[in-house]
Amino acid sequence: MSSGVPVMRIIFTTLVAVAVGLLPATAAHAQPGAPGLTIKESRFHVKAIGPGFVLRLSPGGLHVGIDEERFGDPATGNPIERQTIDLTGRTLRPFECRNGTYTIRTGTFKRTYRVSQFAKRPLPYTDGFAAGAPGIFTPFVGELEGTVTDAEGRTLRFLISDLVQEVLTADGFSATAPIHGLFIDEQGRVRDRISLVGRFNSGPGGQGATYGIEDRGTCRQIADLPYGPGSERAVVTGPLFVLPFSAPVTVPDDH
Repeated sequence: MSSGVPVMRIIFTTLVAVAVGLLPATAAHAQPGAPGLTIKESRFHVKAIGPGFVLRLSPGGLHVGIDEERFGDPATGNPIERQTIDLTGRTLRPFECRNGTYTIRTGTFKRTYRVSQFAKRPLPYTDGFAAGAPGIFTPFVGELEGTVTDAEGRTLRFLISDLVQEVLTADGFSATAPIHGLFIDEQGRVRDRISLVGRFNSGPGGQGATYGIEDRGTCRQIADLPYGPGSERAVVTGPLFVLPFSAPVTVPDDH
């Protein structure tokens, strides 16, 4: 995907928030999502292992190691794409969390990804989303770091990982889309954390599609996305969306 394609997974235009704060959630149920991505998390630590990369997130930092020879599927011939976006000075939707509202003041969004094939995702992925993201991401690795301010003007540091693993075969389409993040105060304490994992599975042609989002964190909102009919009331955290359409949210019993 060229640099001219609209930015994936983060919305820079001002959107109308349908609701703020935490959404109602039901009990958790298992769904596999896409193969090839393993996530291990505790309260303040996350480790993600995907095709050709390892990501670690903790209050001490966000660290990503990429093996270029194994990243995604080199056999496709599609290149590894890299971009760094400056978030400073942009108008971005604030993060609405349990313990505060945070607005990005400074930061960067580093993106590394490889497209495994150019194909359309099944419904409820919209035509508008397909126009902006015509390729299947196997995988997408996003790293966000910077500072935010809360409603009282206090400055906190943020660290966020934004991943996508999508697999399209003759047997169907699957996706795992996790967002994890920490908001850290000047004493080094974690005030709020993001843990939203979207999963999608369907058979050929989108048959029997099931999807949902698991929430283990303290930051969750909904908003209408700019991808046309069907992208309303999507689960987001600040300017980042999990899945580009409305999806049920579950909270694990041990959360």
